[in-house]
Amino acid sequence: MAEASSQNGNKPVRITRPVRTWFLALLGLGLLIRISLLLTYAPVEYGDTGSYLRLGEAILGIGERGFDGTRVPGYPLFMALFSLDLTRIWLGQMALGLLISLLLFQLGWKTTGKPAFGFALGALYDLIPGQFLFEANMLTETLTTFLVVLTVLIFASFVDTKSQSARFILLLPLGLAAALVGMVRPLFFPITLLFLVFVLIGTPGRIRSKLQAAAIYSVFPLLIQGGWLVYMRSHWQVLSPTAMAGYSLVQHTGGYFEYLPDEYAAIRDTYIEYRDRQIAERGVQTNAIWEAIPAISEASGLGFYDLSREMSRLSWQLIGEHPDLYLRNVIKGWIDFWKVPVYWKPELLHSDTLRAVLGVLALAGRAVSVIANLLFLLLCAGLVISRRVRSWIRMDVVIGLSMAMVWMISIVQTLLDHGDNPRFLVPLQMLVFFALFLSPNRINPTRKVAQDAA
Repeated sequence: MAEASSQNGNKPVRITRPVRTWFLALLGLGLLIRISLLLTYAPVEYGDTGSYLRLGEAILGIGERGFDGTRVPGYPLFMALFSLDLTRIWLGQMALGLLISLLLFQLGWKTTGKPAFGFALGALYDLIPGQFLFEANMLTETLTTFLVVLTVLIFASFVDTKSQSARFILLLPLGLAAALVGMVRPLFFPITLLFLVFVLIGTPGRIRSKLQAAAIYSVFPLLIQGGWLVYMRSHWQVLSPTAMAGYSLVQHTGGYFEYLPDEYAAIRDTYIEYRDRQIAERGVQTNAIWEAIPAISEASGLGFYDLSREMSRLSWQLIGEHPDLYLRNVIKGWIDFWKVPVYWKPELLHSDTLRAVLGVLALAGRAVSVIANLLFLLLCAGLVISRRVRSWIRMDVVIGLSMAMVWMISIVQTLLDHGDNPRFLVPLQMLVFFALFLSPNRINPTRKVAQDAA
């Protein structure tokens, strides 16, 4: 028997096997999977990849255009660190994936006091293709997942620490990590406010201590995210993380753009032409706006940024006039969020055997994830409506934060966009497993627990 002491408990937590054994087993599993993929797979580009690479060129000063505000700078900067070489970026994302699994090990072990649960949580990431295969995709999700898990782990350390001075020190990296998530994926910009609420909840003592903690935590969010918003406002006259918000809203309203009055005929009719063409080819209007922008700009005489602002204004006008149509899209986008598609290119695999194995594993992993999402929703509903469920669940403040983050993003993403909604869950999928896996009274009883007042 080995022993490990929780940071805030008085008694050592007994574990059935040495922590090192579980840690090394997880590390070996992660390395085996990624080395196998490195030898047989390849980096995958998607429609968004080119824009990230172009902004990476702007950061390196080698592009024809400067930084244009169409994206937040986090992922282009990450790509620039690897000289915009796709294979190097893939290696960097595989390294992040390995770290994600090890951070999940630490999070599971820290929460339960049992390394076996930490191993299981980390191994889930390494064995679900929808997670580890995303590391080959030249998209933001792997970096976002890493920062999300890191931020939750720092918060867990903050909650577990007894010393007030040590807690306050942890608030600086917590605020930094939370701010960086939004600088990689703008959808996650609001989580800094969510963490602020939970910092207030998780800080013991009087209101003065809570306000001090909130002030320390807020330093980096104000500097990084606040500074970025000031930059966007001064350069592109928008108070949002990117200059693309108006185009994203058309994903919602484009389905009923014909309701715009004739005074906007140039914009309306040009978009409808592209929309109907895409519906004929693909069956949906999703993402038609991105191809239509040059033609709409020419027809309207508006530049890229002015057109984005105009599209935002027109979209909100349509939403106000047809809230039922908007609500229908919102509900559909929220349902789509939980569907867990697997983003990969089987044809790039050199091994027929591995292609067959991963194909089966992808179906199984997707089934497991969809079931987990359904159970997560049922668990959350039970916590709201059932006293019996609340008595069964030992609601830890860290698990509460994880649940709240998943719910916040599930709502924000469908309010602002109606495109590739299922992709927005990828960075949060492991938090769903974390909440499900550890909430039924598996939490280390020496930890601080947020008991239900009822």
